[in-house]
Formats: sequence, structure tokens, C-alpha cells
Amino acid sequence: LIVSRLERLFILLDTGSTPVTRKAAAQQLGDVVKLHPHELNNLLSKVLTYLRSPNWDTRIAAGQAVEAIVRNIPEWNPAPKPKDEDMSPEDISSDRLSFYRFDISRLLKHGASLLGSAGAEFELQEDKTGEIDPKERLARQRKQLQKKLGLDMGAAIGMDTEELFNDEDLEDACMVNISVLCSPLQPAAELIDSEFRPGMSNRQKNKAKRMAKLVAKQRSRDVDPNEKSNDSFEGEPEEKRRKTTNVVIEQPATDSKVLIDNVPDNSNLFEETQEWPLESFCDELCNDLFNPSWEIRHGAGTGLREVLKCHGTGGGKTVGSTAEQMERQHQEWLEDLVIRLLCVFALDRFGDFVSDEVVAPVRETCAQTLGVALRHMANSGFAMTVDILLKLLTEDQWEVRHGGLLGIKYALAIRQDLIAELLPRVLPAITEGLRDLDDDVRAVAAAALIPVVDGLVQLQPAKVPFIVDTLWNALLELDDLTASTNSIMTLLSSLLTYPQVRQCSTHQSLTVLVPRVWPFLRHTIASVRRAALETLFTLLSKADQVWGELLRQSPQQYVVAASCPWMGAWLCLMMQASHIPIDPNMLLEVKARLKEKATGKTRQGSVPVKEMVQEYIGGAETITEDPATRDYVVTRARLMAAKLLGALCSCICDPRLNSSSQELRPAESLAQLLLFHLNSKSALQRIAVSMVICEWAGLQKECELLSSVVQPRLLDILSEQLYYDEIAIPFTRMQNECKQLIALLADAHIDVRERINSTVFTIDQANELVTTIFSECTSSLNLKSRQFQLLDSKKLQARSTVCETSTEWQQLQLRVHTFTACAVVGLAMLPDKLNPVVRPLMEAARREENMLVQGYAASNIARLLQLCAARSPCPNAKIVKNLCSSVCVDPMLTPSAACPVPPASTPAIQESSKASVAEKDAMHHMVNKSKGIITLYRHQKAAFAITSKRGPTPKAPKTTNNDLPLGGSITTETDESKKPCLIQRRGAEFCLMTVARHFGKELTKTLPYLWESMTGPLRNALDAQRFGMSLLKQGDPVAQELVNSLQVLEVTAGAMSQELNPLLMEQLPLLCTCLQHPYTAVRHMAARCVGVLSKIATMETMNVFLEHVLPWLGAIDDNTKQEGAIEALACILCMSQMKIKLFSCIKSAFVFHVGLLLDCGLGSAGAADGGTEAVVAQHRILIFCQLKSMLDIVEQDLLKAQLPTVTYLRLDGSVQAGLRHSIVSRFNNDPSIDVLLLTTHVGGLGLNLTGADTVVFVEHDWNPMRDLQAMDRAHRIGQKRVVNVYRLITRGTLEEKIMGLQKFKMTIANTVISQENASLQSMGTEQLLNLFTLDKNNKAEKSEAAASSSSGQASMKSVLDGLGDLWDQQQYENEYDLDSFMHSLK
Repeated sequence: LIVSRLERLFILLDTGSTPVTRKAAAQQLGDVVKLHPHELNNLLSKVLTYLRSPNWDTRIAAGQAVEAIVRNIPEWNPAPKPKDEDMSPEDISSDRLSFYRFDISRLLKHGASLLGSAGAEFELQEDKTGEIDPKERLARQRKQLQKKLGLDMGAAIGMDTEELFNDEDLEDACMVNISVLCSPLQPAAELIDSEFRPGMSNRQKNKAKRMAKLVAKQRSRDVDPNEKSNDSFEGEPEEKRRKTTNVVIEQPATDSKVLIDNVPDNSNLFEETQEWPLESFCDELCNDLFNPSWEIRHGAGTGLREVLKCHGTGGGKTVGSTAEQMERQHQEWLEDLVIRLLCVFALDRFGDFVSDEVVAPVRETCAQTLGVALRHMANSGFAMTVDILLKLLTEDQWEVRHGGLLGIKYALAIRQDLIAELLPRVLPAITEGLRDLDDDVRAVAAAALIPVVDGLVQLQPAKVPFIVDTLWNALLELDDLTASTNSIMTLLSSLLTYPQVRQCSTHQSLTVLVPRVWPFLRHTIASVRRAALETLFTLLSKADQVWGELLRQSPQQYVVAASCPWMGAWLCLMMQASHIPIDPNMLLEVKARLKEKATGKTRQGSVPVKEMVQEYIGGAETITEDPATRDYVVTRARLMAAKLLGALCSCICDPRLNSSSQELRPAESLAQLLLFHLNSKSALQRIAVSMVICEWAGLQKECELLSSVVQPRLLDILSEQLYYDEIAIPFTRMQNECKQLIALLADAHIDVRERINSTVFTIDQANELVTTIFSECTSSLNLKSRQFQLLDSKKLQARSTVCETSTEWQQLQLRVHTFTACAVVGLAMLPDKLNPVVRPLMEAARREENMLVQGYAASNIARLLQLCAARSPCPNAKIVKNLCSSVCVDPMLTPSAACPVPPASTPAIQESSKASVAEKDAMHHMVNKSKGIITLYRHQKAAFAITSKRGPTPKAPKTTNNDLPLGGSITTETDESKKPCLIQRRGAEFCLMTVARHFGKELTKTLPYLWESMTGPLRNALDAQRFGMSLLKQGDPVAQELVNSLQVLEVTAGAMSQELNPLLMEQLPLLCTCLQHPYTAVRHMAARCVGVLSKIATMETMNVFLEHVLPWLGAIDDNTKQEGAIEALACILCMSQMKIKLFSCIKSAFVFHVGLLLDCGLGSAGAADGGTEAVVAQHRILIFCQLKSMLDIVEQDLLKAQLPTVTYLRLDGSVQAGLRHSIVSRFNNDPSIDVLLLTTHVGGLGLNLTGADTVVFVEHDWNPMRDLQAMDRAHRIGQKRVVNVYRLITRGTLEEKIMGLQKFKMTIANTVISQENASLQSMGTEQLLNLFTLDKNNKAEKSEAAASSSSGQASMKSVLDGLGDLWDQQQYENEYDLDSFMHSLK
């Protein structure tokens, strides 16, 4: 079957793989209506089908299609007739619903509830052949029910489903169905028509007759094959013909030429009708509002919402009415729609429970529709709507109250102009909703006040204290599973931002309020935690850190008296192991007030039991994370705890609270507590106390009572080698396995006790045992003997345990010594010998995988350099030298002067032996010591690494916390052999950048060695007068020294103080000179430094670059200058703003090769000399560029400036969609137009440009398929001439490499992908199910089990096919976000 483009759009609307694809299809449907407005009803009828889809994404996409379609329909505002014409009473009568005839109480009493569905899918289909036996009927009903519930696969998996229900259950169900049929409740639509809607007026009856005649006439036309098409003008009266109009096409053909084309004029198409074009579509949607299926109701609300957004001012108006009549008709139409939406609020009972929170998609969507309708409603109708909403809040059913509050929520948010009148009317009901027994009702009540907090505080200040007290009391009943937690916390924090509201809470003590907020700091939802923090901030009057503000505002003596008893417990919490849950008794809990709910939602299950949630120091979610991520989060938590406890220690050590006359001073007690933990054998205790001391020392410089006690112990720890308690388990296992190995050796008559005789082995002794001693003692044994095999197996097991124990101990030892050294530096009490302090800090910067620990060490290295600046002898030069060496250890970032590109050894390159030579050339850009562009090589290598990966696209990594590091971390995919270099370089970068920020403008004076390391080799190695290939004779070591100094400059310059920018800019001329250095590595590093300076001082750097470096691109006789300029250009273009500035500068120097156009017969010289210009050129050309900016250059600098006689059109993304077809038709049909300028992205598939026979590519795409598609636009069916394609490529530049990469991609695409290497993502359901079917070894068993296995698989597949969509909570959050909805109305 041939599928039209329109049908493809509808298919994408339903089955698009992503929301972006579906939305794009919806937008194109809107363009169809814009070009073909007579297809409006046809499109809307098809979209209506998708609005009724059971799939959520399809309904949302259909709503987007409705929005796109109605947006392209002219606003319905027919001209009113004169007011003096007489009106009969029938003309003003209406059959619409009216508030004066509507009774919401009667509807609630007699109307049937709208549930999830009518339940027909679970009923037994009646047998039309006659009566059947009751037993057979029950058997069929049992079988059908099992199939509907997915229980028919029970036998396949060994489950007995016969006992789940019996015949009596089915018989009872039949009786229930009969009783339901006899129920006095009426369906909503029937009740509304019979009770609240009057009969049809004479005018409406006549209208119905006319519509019936039109339908009959249309059907006869559809049947008659001889009937002429609508596009024919023959036989039609003049006024019914499609009108055309002359439209001026804004195309830059020439300065004096204006192109005119005839396009259909659709401006008066909708004026021919007598009523609103969307009337029938809205009637269908209004009827669907009462459909038994919730999906159809939701789709109807979505469609009405989108129609009202664009055409809310025109609904109901008819032609031939006065202005007053049309306004009344419009208000009657709005009144009818609003009443139907209110009926949905009253009768809808469907709710989707997300965790313990209910989402009512039908009521929420209808509430949004109601809000849009109320925006256009008169004040009197708006007031009556609010009255009915308030009546709904008095009903017993929680769903009715829930719907009423949803309506009030959107009414408040949208009608801000009536807030002064509306808020006093609804505030008492909303306040009562805040105390509702149902939690979901409380959630909506709080959410309704959030958008009008400002109006609430300004207009109803007397009511605010009661609301705030209600919210504070509500906190006592909230927990992690309470639906209203988020809304109540957000509303409370929003109210407390007003000073006058905060005063309402001052009458209650913080000891009462803070414990109510405290539990929500551990809530599982991030927005709740944020709202809890904001609440605490506002309680303390300033948006500062809660802890620090509390310590500053509270009296110091009270803080110390209250916190001292808790100090030990808080330190223990900080020392908590990451994998062990925290003891709940150590956490502050709020005793919630239990309140019995009399009414509420009936949910499945017994009485809820509060689940004990295990808390961990890094959060429960980190338990399943990889070790590196968990260690990062836990370390972050400990550092934050140390910061808070350090501030508390500063209060405890306040001299005013530690006078000499006191018998027991708080600082002495704190010192003894810290000393106790420092004396323990636990690494975590030593680390935690060292962190606290370091943070305290940063706040309080002098406290002899504390520092004199802990400083000697800290120095002793730096010289200790201790096996910590944390490695007790692997250490014990190591002891046992070493003893077992010795026993096995003794059984083999090998005695090693002379060489190692100890009851407790150290790690070094154990390692010597499993390596040197074992090898020497077993050298005489036969390697193939069973005795040696047993010994060797035990040795391998013991060695693995020794390595594990050694790794854990080394990490703990490094952490303990690092933070201990940080504490010593923080106390500013350095020992005479600095090596015990300097060594662990430098080791942490060199080896520590945790970025936070590396950063902490870097900060203290900067403090150490400042403390040692005046010391003699000064160790600063040695420390800086080691940092500068470490930052250059990674050859992938700091190239070697002798070999700038390491030899390729990636698996992708090794597997390319079968590839052609051209493919290898596309993969390799030749780089050696003196030639090549390193930046281009690395980009090309990275691109090849991506394209050479086989298999499906890997899944995106799961989203992590926003607080986690964004870059610089060592991922799990990093090669283990490269990790040490990466970690060492990262640590050195941290240190150099931290040092530069720490010293600021004093950097060059305080650390002259660092400044000399950055600029000394640059000044010494360059002499502009003798600059040339003679530098190669100086040797590689001199060049490598220059490379390393440039690397230090690149890392440090970005962190230096702005006051040092003049010193940095003095290096710019030297760096530009280095761009023509004979060594490739030097040119590359100089270019990177120029890129850094372009970020620091953009204009100064660009002026120098454009004046001195950019002209080197044209130096075809000097490859060194060209390569240096390209390196610098690539580094500068890393910034998007720099691209724009540089592009505008280069644009003026653009020179296009006009010879190609002259060869095609365009812009001939004869015309310029006064000769006769040919009317039609020999060839017609398509010129493709990627960017519109490049099209501007071609148009301004080539066609207008160089070839003014060439006629052209232009087609890019800025051309309106309605004009594109006329441009294409004009070019194809008018041979006098020589050139069509296009971008490769415009037009999409199906664009036919057979009028051209020459294609020119000025720019080329990385994606070869895009260029091929552009070529095909000229080479289509109907093309009678040979199509020639020209690519303009500059030799030795990036364009040449792009073409090589295009060829490589095409070859890979044609050879790698096949059916045989399909992955799990490409498997169907049956293939996946086959993976879990066990194969039988015996063929006979296979044949015997074939029937049962096939039936079992069929059952499983039928169950999977019958499963509904698994709803994602994110879908609801995106659809029902109030801010997004309000933004869509603008």
C-alpha cells in the first residue's frame, strides 16, 4: 500500500519514537491547514481519532496537533449586521446549557459516576446463536475472565489459578450487573439533555435541516464518479471559484527586479460559512467529556483546551447577527462549555495513584480548560462558576472536593484581574481544604494558594496568621508518603518570605517550629528538602546558611550549653561508615500527632504501618552506586559536617566563655573529646576530627586551650604506621590464609619458619611470603604435580587477599595523613621538619582519586606556601617545581616535543587492517616533530573512535545529582593504565589554580618561581630576529622545556587575578611568535595559550590575532605558519561568541571562485561590455551552504558584488513555509532564473528541483547523508539532463578531512550493520521470550514439548500485549506544571 505524506504524519503522531518526533509531526499538520484550509474538517476528524487513543503520548501529540491546526485558522470575527433590523423571539432563544437551569445538587444525586471505563471489556459477549447451557456459560465466562486478567498463562509457569474465584463469584457478579442496570442513576449526557437543556428553537431546527441537506448532497457527490473535482472552475458560479491574488515574493533577485507569483487566496474561505468553523469539532469534544472511558474524556479536555487558547474569543458567534447578539452567543457558548466541565468535576472518579499521591488527569486537564474559558467569560458568568465550585467543596466525596479545588486553583491563577474580589470569596473554602481529612484535597488546596501568595499577603493580611498556623500544624501529620508534603512546604516557605508573615510565627518558639521542619531535610523528594531549607532560612530572617545564622543570632552561652551534650553524638554521626545504616536513636525525630480520618479515599491494603527507612551518611540512594560515586558523596557529607561542627567549636572556644576562673572550661572538654578520637585506632575517627580541627582553625586563629592539646598528637599521627580498625576483616583473613599456606608448605616438607616466624604478619611480610619466599621454596617441585597445584592455588588466594588488604590500608593511610597534615597547616603550628607535613599533601594531589580530597589538599598546599613564604630555607620552589612537573605528565594533553602524537594502539585501528588505504588516510592526519596539526589529529581520532564502535547507540547514563562534579572525574571506562597519569595531572591542576586564586595579585611577588616557570622559557627561547629552523638544532630538551612552561601557563592563567592581566598580555606577542616555531608541539601549546588569553581579554587578543596571525593562512609557501595559524584558529573557535566575532571579521576577506559560474555561462563579460545578454543561461545552478550566514556572504560578496547580472532566488529557514512552494515552482518553471541559493537543511525529503542541472557545495556536512539528500533534489524523476556536482574544497584544511571522513562513514554504514548482529534493542517480543525458553538436549523431548511450550509462549505474549502503558510520573509533572501552562497562554 502506498502511504501518502499526510498519512505518514498521522502515523508519526501515533507511533513516533520520541516526543520531539511527535511534536514535529503535529507542527507539520498545522502547516497543511495553512496551505490547504479547505481540508480543515478532514484533518480535525482524523485528529479526533487520536485524541481518543488509549496511549498517553498519542493524546498529548494529538493535542499539539490541534494547537498547530487552529493556530493557522483566521480568528473568527464575522462582521455584525446593522442594529435596526427586527429580531423575532425565536432568533434569540438558545438550546445551550445555562446557569439558570442548571442544578449541581441534582446532578450529583442522579448522575452516574464517570469511572476509568464502562467495564465492557470484562463482560461476557452474548451468544447470538441462541441460549446456551448455564454451565457452559460459566465455563466460557471463567475462561474469558482469566484471559482478560492475564491469568491464562498461569499453567505455563506452574501457577494454579482455578482457586482464585469460583462459580458462585461469577454468579454473584451477574446479579450485581443486573442490579446496576436497574439503578436509578442516569448517564451524565442523558441527564444533562433531559433535565437542564431546553428544546431546539425554530432557527436551530432550520439550521439542522440545512445541514442534513448539505450532508446528503455531499454524499451524492462522493458516489457520482462523473462529478467534477472541487478544483475545476467550469460550471461554478463566479463567487464560488477559488480566488487568487498577486503576492510580492521578498527575494533578492536584483536591486531593480521584483518577482510576482500567483498563489491561492484563502483569506475569505472561512467567511463563506455561516457559523464558527470549529463548532462541530467542539461539539464532538463536548460529547466526549462524558464518555465512560477516562482516556477519551482526557483527550476531549485536551482538545478543548488547545482550541480555547487560540479561539476562545470566537466560539458560538454566527453570521448575520448584531454585535450584541454575537457577544451573547459567545457568552452562551462559554457558559455551556463551563457547565459541562463542572459536570466532569462533579462526576469524574478516576485517579491514578503515583506512590501515595493521586493524579486525576481528567479533572486536572478539564481544570486547565476551565481556566482558559474563564479568561474570556463575563464577570457575571465567572461569579456563577465560582459559586458552583464552592458548592462542590461541601460534598462528601473527596473526588468532588478535589475537582472543585482544581477549578479554583486555575481560576485564581488566570483571573489575576479579579483577585481582589475573588480571593475573599474562596479563601474560607480553601482554608477549610487545608484542614480536610483527605490528604490529596489538602495538597490541591495548598497548591491553589501558591500562585496568589502575594495577593493573599497584601489583600487578606488578617487571614494569613490562621493559614500559617494551619500549615505549621499540618507539618505534624506529614511524612515521606504524604501527598500534600510538597505543596504545604512550598506554600509555607513562600509565605514566610514576607516580613509581616514571619512576625506571625515569632510568638512560637524556635524549639517548637524547627523540630516540625527538621524531618523534611531528609525527605526523598528534592523539592521538599529545598522548601524545608527555605523555611528554616526565612525563620532566621536572612537567606544565609541555617547553621551559621543560628550560631550568630543566638546567645553564645545558650548555644554552648545546648550543644555540648550533643557534640560527641554529632562526631559519631560524622564518623559513620558509608555502608552501615545510622542508628535511628541518634537522629532527632518528631512525634507526629495521629489523627483518625473519618472519611477519605478507600485504598487497598490494611491499616498502613510506618516503614522504618534506613538512613546512611551519604543517603540511601548511594548504596547502589559505584564505589567512586559513593565515596564522593560520603566525603562531601563529612566535609559539610566538619564545616558546621567547626563553626560550633569556634563558639565553644570563645574566650568569653573560657575564663581562667572557671572550674571546667568548655574548650578543655572539647579538647579532651577530640584527643580521645585522635588516640583511637579508627581511621574514620582520626579523619573526622582532623577535618573539624582544620575548619575550626580557619575561623578562630588562636585558642591555646585546644591547639596545645591536639597539635602534638597530630604530629605523632603523621609518623605512625598503624593497621586501622576498618581493615580488621581483610587483615584477619590475610593472617588466616598466610598461616594456612605455611601449614600446606609444612605438609610438603618445606619449612619457612626460619625466614618468616611471626604470630601476626605485617602486610610486607605477607607479601614477601606469597611472592619471594614461595617462589624460592617451591622451585624444586614439579610444576605439574598435584602437590604444587594445591600450593599454587592457595598462594594465589592468599596473594589476592594481601593485595586487597594492602590497597585498603594504603588508601586509609593516605587519607589519615592528608587530613592530619591539613589540620597542622590550619593550626599554623608547623614543625621544624616539614617533610611529614608536605609529603602527604603532595601524595594526595598525586594519587587521590576523590576530587574533593584532592581539592582539600590543594587548598592547604596554598596555605602552606603562604606560611613558608618567609621561612628559611624556603620549600616553596621545590613544591612548585613538583606541581609543574605533575601537570605535564599526561602525554595526551601535554605533547612530547620529540613525538607529539603517541603511536596508535586502539582496538578500532587494529581492526582496520581490512579497510582500504583511503579509509586509513581519512583516519590519520600525519603529525611528526615538525609538521602537522595536533588539534585536527585529536578531533579526527575522537570522531573515528565514535564511528568505529559497533552495535546500537549506548544508553545515556542515568542522571546524577546536580551537585556531583561535572567534569574532571575519572570515569569507570577509563583505561586502568592511564588512571595514574590522569589523577596526577588533575591534582596538579587543582593545586596550581587554587594557588593562583589564593595569592591573587600578589602571586608574582610571593611565588616568583611559579611565574618564572610560566614565562621564563618563553622569553629565553625566542629571538624574533634569529627565529627559524635553527631552533631544531637546540635539541628536543629545550623544546620540551618550552612546551612544559606553556602547559603551566595555560592551566594557571585562567585562575589568575584580573589585576595581573597586563602581565599576561605582555606574553601575547611571544605566543604569536611561537605559532611559527619549528616544533609541532610548541605551536600546539602556544595556540592553546592564545585560546586562554582570548577568554581573558577578548578584544586585545583578537586584534593581535587578526593583524598578525590570520594572514598566515594565505602563506602557501610556508607550511609552518599555516599550521600555527590553523592551530590558533581552532583553539579560539572553542568559544561560541568568538566564532561569531571571528566569522564577521573573516567574512570581508572571503573570495569566491567565480570561474565555475563563468564556465556555466552565467555573468558573462559580454553583458558588461554592452553586448547582448542571453535570456536563458546554458546551465542552472543550485548553491548549497550549511549556514544562512554563509549564504549571506555568497549573496553579498559574490552575486551582488561580482556577478550583478545573475538572477537568483533564495530558500532557507527564514522563508515562510507558505512561500516556499511558490519559490520552488518559480525556479523550476522560469528558466531565466540562473541560481537558487539553499541551505542543506531546508525543505526536507521530497523537494524537487529538476530545473537545475548543476549542484555546487560551498560548505560540507559531517553527515554524508545530508549532502547526498541535497544532491538528489536535482537528480529526480523528470530530470532530462546530466547533473554535475561540484564541491569547493580548500587543500590542506579541515574541509579535505571532512570529505575523507564522509567516505569512511559511508563505507562503515554499508558494511558493519546487518541483520546478523542485531542486539537486544532490535529484538521483537517473541525473540526476547525465546531467550528465557530452555532448550532440550533430546530432540524427542523437543517435539513432545513443542505444543505446550508454544501455547505457553503464546499466553505470555498475549499477556504482554494486553498490558497497558506503564505511566511515568514525569509525564504528569510536565503536563500539569502550572508555570508551563501559564507560559503557554502568553
